[in-house]
Amino acid sequence: MTYKICKIEVIKPGVLVRNEMGIILDARSTVTLIQSDEHNILVDTSLKKDRELLLKALEKLNLTPNDVDIVILTHCHKDHMGNIELFPSAHKVTHHACPFLSDSEKVERFPFSIQEGVELIETPGHSWDSITVLVKAEKVYAITGDAIPIKSNYENWIPPVIHVDAQLALESMKKIVQQADIIIPGHDSPFEVNKSKEILD
Repeated sequence: MTYKICKIEVIKPGVLVRNEMGIILDARSTVTLIQSDEHNILVDTSLKKDRELLLKALEKLNLTPNDVDIVILTHCHKDHMGNIELFPSAHKVTHHACPFLSDSEKVERFPFSIQEGVELIETPGHSWDSITVLVKAEKVYAITGDAIPIKSNYENWIPPVIHVDAQLALESMKKIVQQADIIIPGHDSPFEVNKSKEILD
């Protein structure tokens, strides 16, 4: 059976604040809702201090945490998984290298299909457990987590400031950009991929 994608929406925008020296002062992840005619899928849950914002965003859509069927974590840093306990009945999906959430489905082989039109690809570099969610609707959306944290990483073709492997991070960015029409970054607003933009090596 196939399930049609009905909606993809950022319900809690990401935040990234740095001081004049570039040191991160505040980081809270984007939270994205994917709705099909069968599932409510949440990608990332932000930092715990955003709990009320997240609950209010769901409420505006006439949803409660119990209505969320699946939670996908793009990686297991606290600013992306801080509200995971709000969703005790949801099926959790993480990369197998995620050191937390022993009860989650730990994906080892990629690409990995969540349902028709929702696929996980492996995009390490920021962290070893980084994954990107590709949503194939009228366009291809890439929910990247911190594989592409903000638009300027794409515009200037530079890896995330925080990374375990800069070259690997750039390779993951290239993989994402080659497949996506619209990128939903980990800490910024969605933006369109410029298909005429030369991808730097």
